[in-house]
Amino acid sequence: MPTVVARQDLPRRVLSVLVTVLVALGLVAALPGRALAGPSEGSFFSAVNSARAANGLPALAYASDLASVARRQAERMASSNRLYHNPNLGSEVSSWQIVAENVGYGPTWSAVQQAFMASPDHRANILDPKVTQLGVGTAVGNDGRIWVAQVFRLPYGATAPSSGSGTGSTSSGWSSGAATSSALSSPAPLTPEQLLRQRIATARAKVSGGKTAGKDPLVKALAFSSVMATVGR
Repeated sequence: MPTVVARQDLPRRVLSVLVTVLVALGLVAALPGRALAGPSEGSFFSAVNSARAANGLPALAYASDLASVARRQAERMASSNRLYHNPNLGSEVSSWQIVAENVGYGPTWSAVQQAFMASPDHRANILDPKVTQLGVGTAVGNDGRIWVAQVFRLPYGATAPSSGSGTGSTSSGWSSGAATSSALSSPAPLTPEQLLRQRIATARAKVSGGKTAGKDPLVKALAFSSVMATVGR
C-alpha cells in the first residue's frame, strides 16, 4: 500500500492530487474530523450504526480519541499477525463508565463485520443500548488481510440512552474472518500483581515490535534475555 508523507513545504496542489488518488483507490474513508483514515473504517462505522438502527437503537457518535486507540491496536495486530485484545484498553481510553472492544481480521471488511454480527458477544457490543460512542481503526497485514478494532464507550458522567426495542434476528452465516470481544465497566484499581503483569506484557510487546531503545530497564532486560536465548540455541 503506498505511503504518503505530508510535509508543510509540499505544494498544496501536490497534496491535493495525492489525496484524490487515495480516494480513488478507496483508501480514504470519510469520517467526521478525520481526513485520512485507515481502509474501510468508514464502512465499519456505518455498518455498526445501520445494525443499531435496524434494532431500534440510536446511532453511535464518532469519537476521534477512540479511533486513535483502535487504530493503534489494529496496527499492532497486523504487524504481529496475531489477534488479541488491547491489554491497556482501560487506561488508554479516557473518561469512561463503560468501554468495550471488538477485534477481528478477515479478507474484507464486510467479512469481518459479518463475523461480528454472527457472534453473540460481538453483536452484544455493537447493539449495546448503554454505549454512545464508537471509534474504529483498521490496518492491512502483509498478506492483505484487514485487521480491525472497534472501541465502544459510555463517557463518564453521561446518561445511557433509552434502549429502544433492542430486538432483531441474529444475522445468518459465518465469514472467514476471526474475531474476539471484550467489555469493561466500573473500573477498579489494579492489584500490584496485575500492575506487574500489565507492565511485563507492555514491555514484551515493545520488544517484539523491535522497540528496545529507551530507558525502561524491563524492556532492556527482556531484550537482552531474548538475544541470549537466541545465542544459546
